Amino acid sequence: MTRWTAALPAAATAAITLTAALPAVAATPLPRATGQAHSARGKAVNLRLTERTRHQLADAFYKQYYGQGHPGTRGRVDGPKHVYYGKIRGASAAKDVYWAIGSVGVKGDPVSYQDGPHIWRKRGNHGWEYRGDTGGCVEGGVPKALLQLWRFPACGFPA
Repeated sequence: MTRWTAALPAAATAAITLTAALPAVAATPLPRATGQAHSARGKAVNLRLTERTRHQLADAFYKQYYGQGHPGTRGRVDGPKHVYYGKIRGASAAKDVYWAIGSVGVKGDPVSYQDGPHIWRKRGNHGWEYRGDTGGCVEGGVPKALLQLWRFPACGFPA
């Protein structure tokens, strides 16, 4: 034992001795998180809907559908409500495809509430695209993997 280690606690001295006795191991870099996050390409993932996303969905509904025939009514958009939101993983985050299903309408226009649920899609970091109302059946409009994850029936809303 050297003079400088005599002042150290016994545990520290043991750790220094053990470390010196072990062979050096080359450090291996960890795999990048982005590669691991998208290793399950094609997998359906359920996501939590935020108010920001809900607002973006309502904007897409208004801009791409309702607002074209009814300018100045954006403030009356009601919803979307009862929203199911998720994604299908792509080869990278930029290739993920996000989907939302929900009910939406416009206050004061009872006809606008019929023929749901409605579907939205977003690719990567692009904006939301309103895909339209389904007339009651979402099958064919949304990937089956998401419908199965959400336990969403082919027609109508889950009970």
